[in-house]
Amino acid sequence: STQALPCALHYNRGRGMGRTKVVAPTPVATAAYPSPSEYVDANVAALAVVISLLVIHPPKVSRSLVLSVAALAGAWLAAKSFGFEADLVAVAATLLGVRALIRAYKLGLTLLATFPLTIVFPYVVNIIPRFHIAEKDWFVADGASEEVAARRKAALKSLKKRWEEKYKQCLEFGTDLKTLISDVRFTSGRCFPPFNQVTNSYLDPSMALAKTNGPNVIDIDGNSALDISGSYGVNVCGYERYKQFIEAGWETAKDKGLYLGSLDKTTLDNIRMIQKISNLGEVSFHMSGTEAVMAAVRCARFNTKKSLCITFGGAYHGWWDGMQPAAGNERTPEDVLCLKDMNKLSLAVIRARADEIAAVLINPLQCFHLNSSPPSDLVLSSNNRSVGEVDGYKKWLHDLRRVCTECKVLLIFDEVYTGFRVAPKGAQQAYEVYADLVTYGKTLGGGLPVGVLCGNKEHMARSDPDKAARVAYVIGTFAGHPAVMGSMNAFLKWHARPETPALYDAMHENIYHFVEKANKAFEDAGYPLKLANWFSVWSMLYTSPGRYHWMLQYYMRDAGVALSWVGTGRCLFSLDWTKDDYDELLKRMLNACAMMKEGGWWEAPRKSIKMSMNVEFATAILKSLVGL
Repeated sequence: STQALPCALHYNRGRGMGRTKVVAPTPVATAAYPSPSEYVDANVAALAVVISLLVIHPPKVSRSLVLSVAALAGAWLAAKSFGFEADLVAVAATLLGVRALIRAYKLGLTLLATFPLTIVFPYVVNIIPRFHIAEKDWFVADGASEEVAARRKAALKSLKKRWEEKYKQCLEFGTDLKTLISDVRFTSGRCFPPFNQVTNSYLDPSMALAKTNGPNVIDIDGNSALDISGSYGVNVCGYERYKQFIEAGWETAKDKGLYLGSLDKTTLDNIRMIQKISNLGEVSFHMSGTEAVMAAVRCARFNTKKSLCITFGGAYHGWWDGMQPAAGNERTPEDVLCLKDMNKLSLAVIRARADEIAAVLINPLQCFHLNSSPPSDLVLSSNNRSVGEVDGYKKWLHDLRRVCTECKVLLIFDEVYTGFRVAPKGAQQAYEVYADLVTYGKTLGGGLPVGVLCGNKEHMARSDPDKAARVAYVIGTFAGHPAVMGSMNAFLKWHARPETPALYDAMHENIYHFVEKANKAFEDAGYPLKLANWFSVWSMLYTSPGRYHWMLQYYMRDAGVALSWVGTGRCLFSLDWTKDDYDELLKRMLNACAMMKEGGWWEAPRKSIKMSMNVEFATAILKSLVGL
């Protein structure tokens, strides 16, 4: 027999050829380098991927999670010793599945009740680039004719020339200021962002203050303007009153100097007066309204032993990143739920997640611009401003109070802005709703910076009576400063006078007549302007589409009216305004409106504003994506 050959034998019998031909085998292709799978098993690799992701993005290890894992481990060992492992797994899977379904329901309900901007903003903020409308297109952004564009350009140049003469020192001050300070209120533009670059090249609204006189502010060039900025909400009484408060406060504090190791009788007197205003038993002093809210939230979480806090869409509770959930805050707080205001789903969330929620924060000012950020010329793209007192808000606050009480969730009123402005005792008095914790600030300092938190002992406690190491650290170096306590004391004594409430009634009556008279005057003159107010807070609405409504703030300044950096969005009156002051304001506003109309800024758009903006933003986004 023949030994088997290590090759295949092929017989070719074609054309008489009978010999056997030996063919070499085709070599097996081998990789130049071993593949990764030859070193690591696929299952091991998958496990490594999961572990790596957990290390890179670690889940939150909560106390309940640790206790649950420990309980399951103990149950597993016990079941294993009796041979019931399979039964334990089945029972555990069922119980955990039920809990997971309940949790999914709560999370789904929360998602439905969440203020939409909170969800989309973290993604949108990194998509929309900063862009500017070129000067050649700036005057015709609404499709204006050449004649209208020429009027606008001539009007802008004329306004610039007037300001160069009228505000010479203020303009020099503004140029220096922008190189020395980063505060967005002084360095950013004051109009709809795409128009900023060209606007800023012509106009600088910076004002350097020299003094105040009644409701007037006087700049270093000697120009006097009626102030409707309200100093960010501080000016409730009138500037002359605050001068008196500060002087009286200094008289009580000047012999004490800077000593901060103790409090004095003035502080005790302040506490007693604040108790009567807040209807709460304890008071703590802080250095700003933001800090007072921080203290309220920390105390609420500490004393309820729960972590979540609820705010409502558009509400402002200070600038700290632990509470601000959208624009202006790069950090998205995971322990804050920003829900829809005046929405039944929000009440359902409070009920469903009561065991997690420490407190609900209310800024009553939201009644004026429900579920939206404070009105500002920076977002005035057309006649898109919508403000005004909302019907049913009082009932909503009462419903919220009831639900919070039922669910043992603390209700916090953030009255930093509304306290002492809407009524002598703030929004609590105006709406007859009383909170568990209340914060004050701004005007309560009598003209000096302050923040105050009020609450009853069980909600204000800073230490745990049963656990020595458990402490809520809430403190501040300058809290209770003698000078601040002195000016606050003067303000509170003025506030406690029996004739003070009548001043609020008179102011509200004057504002009502002013708004009514102004709106009729605007309508009669054909100006697309309308006023709306909520107590002494008011805003300017635009009744027809237009891309240049924000220009009114510049003409208002030219006419002798001082506004804040949000322009015509939010304005304020104070208690010292007389009927003559209101009449003079209307006169100046009508003058500004006449200049707006003459300059062509209120000409009807000749193309769709919405379409134009969509094209502008889409173009800017595409350019940004391709690196142009």
